[in-house]
Amino acid sequence: MKTDKSADKERRYFLKGMSGVLALSLADIRLLAANELQPQDGNLPPINMIIPKSYIPPSSATHKEFRNKLKKAILDFLEANYTGSNLPVWRRKFETIDLEKRVDNIIYWLLQAVQMHKSEYPVDPVWIMAQMMKESYFYEFAISNALAVGICQFVQRTAESYDMLCAGRRPEHHQAPYRKANLAGKLAESDEWRQKRREYRRNNRPAKRFGQTELMEIIERGESARHRDDVIKYLTYQRESEAMAEKRREARRAFREYLEANVEGRSIFDKKDLDFFLGFDERFTYKKPVRGMVEMMAWALKNRSGNILAASIAYNAGLSSTRVSDGVYRHYGKIPAIEESTQYISQVLVNHYEISKRL
Repeated sequence: MKTDKSADKERRYFLKGMSGVLALSLADIRLLAANELQPQDGNLPPINMIIPKSYIPPSSATHKEFRNKLKKAILDFLEANYTGSNLPVWRRKFETIDLEKRVDNIIYWLLQAVQMHKSEYPVDPVWIMAQMMKESYFYEFAISNALAVGICQFVQRTAESYDMLCAGRRPEHHQAPYRKANLAGKLAESDEWRQKRREYRRNNRPAKRFGQTELMEIIERGESARHRDDVIKYLTYQRESEAMAEKRREARRAFREYLEANVEGRSIFDKKDLDFFLGFDERFTYKKPVRGMVEMMAWALKNRSGNILAASIAYNAGLSSTRVSDGVYRHYGKIPAIEESTQYISQVLVNHYEISKRL
């Protein structure tokens, strides 16, 4: 049973931590720098949601010790929570994965990218690693249902805007020795079906649309004959639209099969395989995806006045999803009322906290 004194102490620690999460600090200090992530008089540091423009991020050249500490902190967090169980995304036992090699390589490229884009906006490398953990758990062959690929989970259109080669984009990707080369064009086919569906829905939207409850009430009232033509038009519209959506899903499943076939049995730590990925799909590598992620985050931070929460949501759901039109809040953005976004940022926050307290 806790004493009143110990309970009061825990309450103070809790309130102090919560004030750090909720307060909008605009102080011009070097928040989140490696030396400022250390506990002060035994208490864990609060989470600061604003990274000021004056923040000076650590670099690989001047913070070798920081690089090693960050690697150890991440590995300790993962080991403490996943020993003996499957690691998310990987679907393999934690002990069977050489995470140390992966995390060390990723941090190497990350610290270079942070320096490269700090003039746009300084980016906290600890936060990026926490966010990358949420995206992929550092699994270079991660492929989502939305066909986002790699450790930073780039979809094709975004990846190409950051100068990454993507699978299926070169003529040679459509023939041997690429595996299941007949599926290389399926992503383009998926895009075609999406466009066809959009055009069909735009040009054939019925004047009268029915919900399920309304249809049941029409039948119950014996008015089916009076609404027959409108119902037929509506149901035809729905069936055609869904058929096109299913064609798109089929094409996406086929393209995922193509990607998975070409990464099976390969390793980015094997030079021959790495060369293969550099000519096939650079999203499966580290250098360009990490640089792209840092550049995206720097741009989002600049557009959201350093609000790391809004910037992270922008990475996941687009900058427009964080837009606010009113007063001072317009500069900082918001967390949208979307379950996926709130879950995303909640997990990144916990990852950042757990890594930071181990530094």
